[in-house]
Amino acid sequence: MVSAMKTQGTGAARPRQSNFELLRLLAMLAIVLGHLFTEGHLLSRAGDGPALWASVLLGCGARVATNVFVLLGCWFLVDATRPGAPAFAPGRRWWRLHFAVLCWTAPLTLVALAMGPRAGAADVARGFLPYVGRPLWFASAWMSLLLLVPFLRHALELDGRRLGALVAVGGIVLVGNSTLADFREGYLTDTVWFLYVYLFAGWLRLHAPPWLRRIPAWAALAGGLGVYLAMALPEAWARANDGVSPATAKAVHRIAEWYLADLKSAPDFLAALGIFAFFAKLRTGSVRWINAAARPAFAVYVAHQTPAFWPLLWTRIVRCPGWWGRPWTPLAAVGVAIALYAAIALVESARLRWLEPLWTRSRAFAALSRAIDRLAGAA
Repeated sequence: MVSAMKTQGTGAARPRQSNFELLRLLAMLAIVLGHLFTEGHLLSRAGDGPALWASVLLGCGARVATNVFVLLGCWFLVDATRPGAPAFAPGRRWWRLHFAVLCWTAPLTLVALAMGPRAGAADVARGFLPYVGRPLWFASAWMSLLLLVPFLRHALELDGRRLGALVAVGGIVLVGNSTLADFREGYLTDTVWFLYVYLFAGWLRLHAPPWLRRIPAWAALAGGLGVYLAMALPEAWARANDGVSPATAKAVHRIAEWYLADLKSAPDFLAALGIFAFFAKLRTGSVRWINAAARPAFAVYVAHQTPAFWPLLWTRIVRCPGWWGRPWTPLAAVGVAIALYAAIALVESARLRWLEPLWTRSRAFAALSRAIDRLAGAA
């Protein structure tokens, strides 16, 4: 998920498969668009007509795309920790991720302070505490997963029936409850969700029943997009009617909004799973330009969601208030998301070339990595 994976199947070094890299790229663009429309208030001031419907479809998919990212990351993490794989040592991954977050959040927090108005003290502090400060909830949750996976990986040694039962019970506890009652996001619940998706991906990769593997790729995609539309269209309908609707329609809208926001709800997870399955079944081989374009996806996430910086990004740099209610807003938003991705990718390329080696070749990095690996060795 958070780094360019170079292993497939048995764990031998192979070129990254571009079907997954293309999914990584598209999912991050969907996340950027979701934040642009919601944090930039483009969705709440989308006007009416085709622009409104297009804005809703482009702006409501961030959490589904986030679930896609969790599935992607766990899919490859299972590859590295499956039975028969070498002992998993998370130290290097953990500290590289920690450093990558710090390289973006600290400078962008300083930029936010220079641009003003002054960011809150809590957001400033979070920019310099990549893990415990949780400036990016996804990054902190993923780092927690890396610390726990050396212990959790033993569940993958269960036979298919027992692992399937564990996944089913976990699904009842997490997915079932989150679909029947409103349990929105929170750091601890999201971390538990990451642990569950790791187990689910392990069962799917190691013991998926034949009938599940035989589902056609286009059927999986149609199912995933269909579930997403079923959640997004009530939002568009409610906005088109200014919230004036019968009680039943209001209830449908409330439930659809809740499902879109909760990673753990069945519709959100099914939408992500259908989209993921389609790309998993594609046979694209390794396409260099796709792999290169997808590599900085995590940096794009960190940069555009740094707590002290993102309000200024949308108001002072992108200038979202000037777009409110314009018919061309959806098209402009797509262009801005691509341009923002490209700009961050250029800076990330320089970071990977010049800063990353200074850290990964240092004695401090080696010592800190060994400290985490010793803890993991207890598993």
